[in-house]
Amino acid sequence: MNKFICLTLILIFCPPLFALETSEYKDIRDTKQIDVLGDKAKTKETITDPLKEDESGEKENPLDKFFSKIIINTKKGPIFILPILDSSVDLGPNYGVMPIWAIRDEKRKAIGSVIAPSINYNEYLKLTLTYRHYLFPNDKTLVVGRAKYSTVVQRELFLRYFNPEFLSTDYRVNGEFHHLIMGKASYYGKGPDTQKEDRATFALAKTGEEFSISMPIFENFYLDFTHMFFQYKTKEGPVKTIPQLKDNFPDVYESTRLNQNFLTHKLALFYDSTDHPVVPKEGTYVGISADISQKGFVSDYSYKTYAVQAKHYFNHRDDGRLITAVHALLQDQKGEDVPFYVMPVLGESTGLRSVGDGRFVGGGKFVFNIEERITVSRLPVLKFLGELEISPFLDMGTVFGTLSTLKADKLKFGYGLAVRIVIKPQVVCAADFAIGAEGTNVIIHVGYPF
Repeated sequence: MNKFICLTLILIFCPPLFALETSEYKDIRDTKQIDVLGDKAKTKETITDPLKEDESGEKENPLDKFFSKIIINTKKGPIFILPILDSSVDLGPNYGVMPIWAIRDEKRKAIGSVIAPSINYNEYLKLTLTYRHYLFPNDKTLVVGRAKYSTVVQRELFLRYFNPEFLSTDYRVNGEFHHLIMGKASYYGKGPDTQKEDRATFALAKTGEEFSISMPIFENFYLDFTHMFFQYKTKEGPVKTIPQLKDNFPDVYESTRLNQNFLTHKLALFYDSTDHPVVPKEGTYVGISADISQKGFVSDYSYKTYAVQAKHYFNHRDDGRLITAVHALLQDQKGEDVPFYVMPVLGESTGLRSVGDGRFVGGGKFVFNIEERITVSRLPVLKFLGELEISPFLDMGTVFGTLSTLKADKLKFGYGLAVRIVIKPQVVCAADFAIGAEGTNVIIHVGYPF
């Protein structure tokens, strides 16, 4: 219970910059979508107006008064110190501290950049030092840099440029560079019947880049093209209390321990009438996509991954306080017997929150999620106007070898409760408390799951 309370408090006091950080565990095996804002919803103004900053001189609430005592004010902007406390099925507890410096842009009268270094400790990764830098050239463009070094295994260099109005047009551009050695990685074997006891640890090394451009076709319909090149290999994992990949799955390790190249191109067509690309309150998204990798053309394997995805948001009261969110995804991969790390996967960040990342791997996967997003209050926190939201949820999904072997009796279920702070226009700090057949999982993360 004490862990639950601590995690919830840290979540509620989480600053908005976390919504701008791309997860180091982002997985190219799942369908990548560049959401594009469709036409303004009829209720959008009534939803967002109560959340705009109040300039009427409203008195600070108790949280504002508390934080005013611990924030260090400088000429360039405030600095405040956040404790780090999280836990995962894969790596266990993580403790540390993060000073956050929000630097003002006096010309624009807004935050121009954020610097957020951190130091934390984990039983397996030991000491980790991280430097994060976020730049906001204007109200919509984002530039991110991140570097990370752990005593054991983990390394990272990440750069991102995002512009939703490239060259003053409706084209949306996203470019990223990744160099990562990820210590949070486990493998259980392929298929829906793998056992929890078969878990093996490994580290995944990933280096490469990706570029996406989304183009409007006609009302609410868009065409998206994504280019990705990544090089992968597996290494010895940091968790010493369970077997290594080379011990439990020697053939898999032998086939993945050397660098392998993947040049992938994806074409997607989607319809998007949602009212916001990050914090939707209503509307529908439906998309189809195909990823292609061709052996001999830089890639070491030939395969295709097809996907159909749908999301819908029911705004029951037209004020954004009671939203039923529904999501479904079907993926099917065809081609050579590719390494497991580029196959469809079902785990805590890919559809089933009650298990760890990488828990189920197969030639395809099906996921269905539903949650009720209930806004219990709208309040100012740390000078930002936000919503406190609770969301009971149900996850179900499975993996399969071929589409013909997709069976209802292989579905895995998880349920639980998410506690979120939603800070407009695009910040979601979340803690998910999930329960399933294999136990419980607590996930601290940024953004909605769908």
